[in-house]
Amino acid sequence: MRVLVDTNVFLDFILNRPPFQKESREFFEYFLTHKHQIVVSPMTFRDVEYILRKVETNPIKRKQALHTIYSIVYKIINIEADDVINDLFADYKDFEDGMLMEAAERTMLDGIVANNISDFRESRVPSFTPALICEYLKKNETIKV
Repeated sequence: MRVLVDTNVFLDFILNRPPFQKESREFFEYFLTHKHQIVVSPMTFRDVEYILRKVETNPIKRKQALHTIYSIVYKIINIEADDVINDLFADYKDFEDGMLMEAAERTMLDGIVANNISDFRESRVPSFTPALICEYLKKNETIKV
């Protein structure tokens, strides 16, 4: 399965942020163990670095966190001009999330993983919380026997 992972899932994992730290850690462990593909946009790296600058003064530790993300990501997908244009003419609640939804659809991803899936309600690509997608995949792996 190839999924676009929202920035907040990475932040919960890296910063051990309650209440989602356990769920995000289990998600990444499950996806990496089962060889599912984690996809991000370049905005993830920008946003994580921006947030880390507020809580981590050591630039080496901030860079290490970005390398951690890079090491578990299968692919970085670009936000294309058409994604922006489609987002401009769509009725998405949030512009940045709209670009992600458009990019996920254009690149034919299987899902979007985010803590607040209501932000992705308008997506034509299914959205899951980290716990929900792991539960879904575990059920389907058992059925495939």
